[in-house]
Amino acid sequence: MPTPTFTFQNGAALITGLIFLVVLTLISLSAIKSTSLEERMAGNARDQDLAFQAAEAGIREAMQNLAALNNNPNAFVAGCSSDGLCLTDPVTPVWTSITWTASDSKAYTGTLTALSTQPRYIIELVPNTVAAFGSSAATGKGITSGAQLTPYRITARGWGMTGQTQATVQATVIY
Repeated sequence: MPTPTFTFQNGAALITGLIFLVVLTLISLSAIKSTSLEERMAGNARDQDLAFQAAEAGIREAMQNLAALNNNPNAFVAGCSSDGLCLTDPVTPVWTSITWTASDSKAYTGTLTALSTQPRYIIELVPNTVAAFGSSAATGKGITSGAQLTPYRITARGWGMTGQTQATVQATVIY
């Protein structure tokens, strides 16, 4: 009767398999981290876009309100009122120091869904007047009637879905 022979394995397949699993795990963790980061970046970009669009809506409403005032500078008071009308100093604009609350700015009257806070805006009457467009003393061309135009600066602030994202937009309107 022949004697049985035993072959011994050194465990090379086990070690190779474990190394392969570790490498796959590291690749998977890297992919998950990258995907998570990209998702957060996309969410932040969307939130910033919503805040910007909200501020733009505030600018549009402020322009409508300004047109309804019929270029009446007497409606503006020093500082800012709760209706968002402000008389400002061109050197130190009001929008740099207000708190964007109900006492110093006007809330957007429409409804923008999915936002944490409705946009707010102010309309500043810049106290100096500028010559009408096209008039030029040097060339003698343009408007010669001495017409004066009144500049207004509209500033609107919008917030995104989280309330932590803000966008501020300005427009200058001359009547």
